[in-house]
Amino acid sequence: MALKLNLKPGEKIVINGAVIVNGDRKASLAVKNFANILRETDVMQEEDADTPTKRAYFAAQLMLLDPEHRTDYEEPFRRRMKDLLGAFTNVEILGLLEQALQHHADGDHYKILAVLRKVIKYEEVLLQAIEARPLPPLMEVEENPRTKEDR
Repeated sequence: MALKLNLKPGEKIVINGAVIVNGDRKASLAVKNFANILRETDVMQEEDADTPTKRAYFAAQLMLLDPEHRTDYEEPFRRRMKDLLGAFTNVEILGLLEQALQHHADGDHYKILAVLRKVIKYEEVLLQAIEARPLPPLMEVEENPRTKEDR
């Protein structure tokens, strides 16, 4: 079954590591066999990988876009996923992270990205909630009133 891609004017797409830029009109492509494909809107720049989930996404993206050096990105990806599994407590998010790890085991790096995009949205909501909540004032710690002899 062919994958049909509808491209907007000027839209970029990466196919097997090659960046393809559409011309000044809409275009349709049909990909008849397996290829590593990533749309411009799904590409994350390194400087945008500024949260734990985004760093895992970026590592998975590198595995997809640079298969010749995939092993270089395996350990950073696994380490970040382990950290995420230890940080999140939401059962649905933990399930998504497990799905991402299964896709990794299956070698389906595009599906890792699709799953991690959902986790990124949740992470953004959490971070916004933290930013919206006022932090408690710093409290000076009183020195223990005990004397040195009591210690």
